[in-house]
Amino acid sequence: MSMFIKVKSYIKSVIDRSNTPTKAKINDVKGWPIAYVAGSAIGITLLLEILSRRSFMDGLGYAFRNPGMFFYNALIVLFTLSLAELLRKKDFFLVLISVLWISLGVGNYVVLGFRTTPLAAIDFHILKSVASIVHIYLSNFQIVIIGIALVSALLAIGMAWKKLPKKQVYYRKAIITAGVLMGLMFTMPNFASEKVAFSGDFGNLADAYEDYGFAYCFSTSVVDRGIKKPAGYDETSMDEILGRLNETQNLNTDQVKPNIIMVQLESFFDVNHLNTMRFSANPVPNFTKLKKEFASGFLTVPSIGAGTANTEFEVLTGMSLDYFGAGEYPYKTILQESQSESIPYNLAELDYKSHAIHNNTATFYDRDKVFSNLGFDGFSSIEYMDEMTYSPIGWAKDKHLTTEILKAMTSTSQRDFVFAISVQAHGKYPETPVDDNQNIYIQSYMEEEKKVAYEYYINQLYEVDQFVGALVDTLSTFEEPVMLVLYGDHLPSFDIKNEDLDHHNRYQTEYVIWRNDRSTEGKKDLVTYQLGSYVLEQSDIDQGLLTKLHQNYSNSPSYQEALVKLQYDMLYGEKFVYNNKEPYVPKTLKMGFSSIGISKVKEFGDQIHVEGYGFTPWSKVYINEKEIDTTYIDAHTLIIEKREHIEEDELCVVQQSDNKQVLSQTKAWRFNRQIRRTK
Repeated sequence: MSMFIKVKSYIKSVIDRSNTPTKAKINDVKGWPIAYVAGSAIGITLLLEILSRRSFMDGLGYAFRNPGMFFYNALIVLFTLSLAELLRKKDFFLVLISVLWISLGVGNYVVLGFRTTPLAAIDFHILKSVASIVHIYLSNFQIVIIGIALVSALLAIGMAWKKLPKKQVYYRKAIITAGVLMGLMFTMPNFASEKVAFSGDFGNLADAYEDYGFAYCFSTSVVDRGIKKPAGYDETSMDEILGRLNETQNLNTDQVKPNIIMVQLESFFDVNHLNTMRFSANPVPNFTKLKKEFASGFLTVPSIGAGTANTEFEVLTGMSLDYFGAGEYPYKTILQESQSESIPYNLAELDYKSHAIHNNTATFYDRDKVFSNLGFDGFSSIEYMDEMTYSPIGWAKDKHLTTEILKAMTSTSQRDFVFAISVQAHGKYPETPVDDNQNIYIQSYMEEEKKVAYEYYINQLYEVDQFVGALVDTLSTFEEPVMLVLYGDHLPSFDIKNEDLDHHNRYQTEYVIWRNDRSTEGKKDLVTYQLGSYVLEQSDIDQGLLTKLHQNYSNSPSYQEALVKLQYDMLYGEKFVYNNKEPYVPKTLKMGFSSIGISKVKEFGDQIHVEGYGFTPWSKVYINEKEIDTTYIDAHTLIIEKREHIEEDELCVVQQSDNKQVLSQTKAWRFNRQIRRTK
């Protein structure tokens, strides 16, 4: 009985303590005051804006110029901080969430040092691709410092986990707080004057971050994916659109069709449009001449300073990125698993073969996967190119593309569509001299570091223009009709303003259409998703629903409505325009235009020589599916160290990207074959 009384007394004392507002309990409740966390949210938001603008005064000015959006950004940060109250280690998670926000801000600051497009969630999807080129943007010292900072941050987080105490969770209070904050987040847009901000239609990501703040834009890029279902989308509306497109007059299908070559020039534009800059000579004489003599015009592209893959997406598919998620790269989202109407698929109906060429790694933006879903038959990336030369900062030179383009066109007996993506003029542009053999100099006054960077860029541009001239000369004598389309993917990653350009639009590059069998005429300004259909129209080709839309209804009041409905139906909807069926089958992508194979395996002392054909510096010997340290000698010889082997061992040569991804491989060579031994 005495034991029962003691237990009852203990339970009563525990209940009394839990229900009594003791000083300790009150202090515990006050350990997470709303005012303190709200102040932290405001401070973090201000820091994010300072980092995003790379200026203390500009960040502070944003808070005063646009208090409504600043408050909304702070509300987003505050909501994420409030989630810590739902966990027992609330202090730790409060610190962790704060560190994550600040880390994103610092990451954005670093990214904006290399390009003009801010950090978005999609950037974390391409980290694997970036790893192979990080040395171009960061010195070894900077990489080490970043590594030390990351390790230190992880250690500090680990220590915080151990040191910061657990606390009682007041779920009712925490849930009410988070609920109120979430309610404010969802209701504020209904009363805000900045309606455009909350629509998710940013137009351009760089401008959106400038106007609407980092926290809001980055958060939107996390959750905003794909194309939202358009108002009025149903089978009836799609039948109406399809009916109008089918009523269009077919173009002349009897005319001889040319080979079509499109060359997307990295960061290329006519710098003579810079109205405050004078040069010792014209950096782009060939492009200037082509513009004057052949069909050309301004091309409005989706981004500035970055976003090559999105420009090519619009060109190849005829789809507008305006209707996709904020900062989205369809190459990293929908095209990972779905096929899309595209120039290659459309031209396949006319028995064209389609080839992609890129003098950079195949895995960047997952092109080695995506091009299959865009209808390409073959893809030659830098891993299949030999005897490359490089710019002073490490990008492959574009002059090598001429050889690859000719390989593509002579690899088939049919007409060809060749889509080449150049890379030479890519940043980061060095602010200290790296090239003593420059041909062109800037004659305008500017800060020395800026002048060095621009002079490096315009000299790379000059070399790219020389490639353009050489390509035109080569194709002039090609025995088949050829249409060549040249255009820039975006402006370079300099801080170029609209007022710096004589045409006052930093989202515009230019295009030229040249033919070797006849002249081309006309001046017409386009947006990138119209370029492909316009090029096909010059060859009397109208295959594809989007092609017909752009060719016939670009001036119609319902043009954009039809465009977004078609895009949604084709990629995310019911595919009404395709009779509810998937019209495209992924192509089996042949990597490289030259054959790669093993002809002999010889032993030379303590070495094994693998002899064959088509080898490049990215050729690696694999034995039993394991990489062997390989020395590249030339296109016919690879060397590995002599090793003990058994008759069942299998040797092959693979083409491997810098991130160790196998792109293709030769047939296996069995060691039970006779191996020639040389003393």
